[in-house]
Amino acid sequence: MFNLERIMQLDIEYVKSFSEVEVCKEGVLFYNQAIPTYYDANHAQIWRKIEQPDLFLQEIKDFYQSKSLIPRIYLYNLEQNQLCIEALETHGFQYEHFVNEIQYWDGEYAILPPNPAIHIERVTDANMEEALAVEMSISAFGEPSLIKKAFEQTYHSSHFTYYLLRLDGVACCSANIFVSENQGRIESVATTESYRGRGLIGYMLQYIQQQSVKLGLDDLWILPISEQVAKVYEKANFKSMGSIASIHAFTEGKSIQDIRQQA
Repeated sequence: MFNLERIMQLDIEYVKSFSEVEVCKEGVLFYNQAIPTYYDANHAQIWRKIEQPDLFLQEIKDFYQSKSLIPRIYLYNLEQNQLCIEALETHGFQYEHFVNEIQYWDGEYAILPPNPAIHIERVTDANMEEALAVEMSISAFGEPSLIKKAFEQTYHSSHFTYYLLRLDGVACCSANIFVSENQGRIESVATTESYRGRGLIGYMLQYIQQQSVKLGLDDLWILPISEQVAKVYEKANFKSMGSIASIHAFTEGKSIQDIRQQA
């Protein structure tokens, strides 16, 4: 099993790369007014017990509304925070439930057939536009303009390294690894639609695994992910460490489920 506090701390370090953060007793508040509709950059991430739900929810609304942002909460540790869940609708929040897996690389490489047509390279200023084009082609990642702004911030962060896979010279798959101290997590794995179903992700994941070994990382994570996506990573020897239940609560705008269905 995984340690929720440790997972949250890794997630905080990740989001801090493209968002401002304020710490509260129950968790943290992320905000980036330059990209107001980018959910990952603008939300309260809460995993500790909320002692006074009504006061807490009002403070969350006041905080984000004062910055002209939509109040949004990613809530974990649901058993201890049942009273807060029950108070959400009273305070004008809609919400949706998720159960996602946490995966961890077991240190073993999958056996992949040699493919001389595949070349994987680090993303630099010379090929950055090609990597960005791959990410922007994935509708599930969000609006292209938001993807571009987030990419520009994370690309220039020392915590991120981006990679680009070419098949017969064509840029068609991208991903990045985020590193904090001795831990890494794989993010934004993307394959352009016309190149899907060819097993390219497996080669990209193995390359990043090899890089994580060179960096001397103790842990390499993928989190949190849906059951469908988890099956893809299992082929690259990522093992489930358990699942994490959460709620996405918001006062207006689209749900995450709606965005995914439109992708």
